[in-house]
Amino acid sequence: MHSAFSKQFEAAVLTLVGHGALKDRLCAAYCDHLDDLRGHDLPEEVQGEFAAMSRLMHSARALPGDSVVRASVRKFSNEQAQGFASLIVRTYVLLVQALAATPVGPARLGNPGRTAPGLAALLPLEGGGGGGPVQPKRVRHS
Repeated sequence: MHSAFSKQFEAAVLTLVGHGALKDRLCAAYCDHLDDLRGHDLPEEVQGEFAAMSRLMHSARALPGDSVVRASVRKFSNEQAQGFASLIVRTYVLLVQALAATPVGPARLGNPGRTAPGLAALLPLEGGGGGGPVQPKRVRHS
């Protein structure tokens, strides 16, 4: 898996966690970032689910001025929409994990024990700014 591919999923996840109704966010995430993906490029664990989601995303007949995906998503139950949003997030996590397990270019050659940082290191920490681990606050005893 390459980072450009995972960036598409990252953008989709960021769309999913934005503002608005879930079905609108799901439609935007899929149309803007994932509609052109091929299932065989995905981690094996989610290929079947992603293919099923893609088929359902293109299953409804669109009215004039509407897209097939928007018409399809509108027909989903809230549970279906939530399940597909979860699938997109799970797929992103699997891609990030695969990237983290892949040796990192020239740095890998200079340090045989070094690999890409784990998922926690890739996620921004609240109040971090420095990117390093968050230090626990020390309690003052008076």
